[in-house]
Amino acid sequence: MKQGLALHTTSPELGVAIINNQGKYRFNSWNLGKNLANNLHEKIVEFLPPLSWQDLTFIAVAKGPGSFTSTRIGVVTAKTLAQQLKIPVFGISTLESLAWYYGKKELNNPLLVVEMKANNEEVFGSIYQFSSSMTELSIIIPDTLFKLEEWQDLVTQYQEKCNDNLKLIISSNKLAFTTETLLEIALFKSKNTTDLTINNWQNLTPFYN
Repeated sequence: MKQGLALHTTSPELGVAIINNQGKYRFNSWNLGKNLANNLHEKIVEFLPPLSWQDLTFIAVAKGPGSFTSTRIGVVTAKTLAQQLKIPVFGISTLESLAWYYGKKELNNPLLVVEMKANNEEVFGSIYQFSSSMTELSIIIPDTLFKLEEWQDLVTQYQEKCNDNLKLIISSNKLAFTTETLLEIALFKSKNTTDLTINNWQNLTPFYN
């Protein structure tokens, strides 16, 4: 079983999660706000034991959308660790992690419409849906920065197409609760892709718009 570390820094909360070789998860979060840069490394070091850095076989990180500065800090940290440890790093969309987290709880497999406020006139939006086996999350509309009116029109169109079998997920201000989900998605991607470029630290960039 692979052992991984996940970092979620796209909101004022820092989320850190670990999966060990028995498939057991550990998670904690801290509301660090502007103190993220000064405390991130310390929190990881405190949380990691009994695992060591050398025990890790992959890293997952929320790559955005989210706060510009904190998202960048998390991505840079994940890339640096992956480079130094010579292990894969998976950049996971913040919106994808929300869709995965809430979609797994749904019984009728709705379209998962995820919305995050960008500013007063724009939102980040995406649409996903699980496969019938509830194992693979397909992208219907990729993460995109929309004008608010344009996004609302798009959601209405999909509501009509799917006869209201649709779940609207509106991102909260605190997102660390999806940190374990980053590990779940990374494990799925590692088992089901032959594209080695998706987990190379050199190809990981934050998503801002």
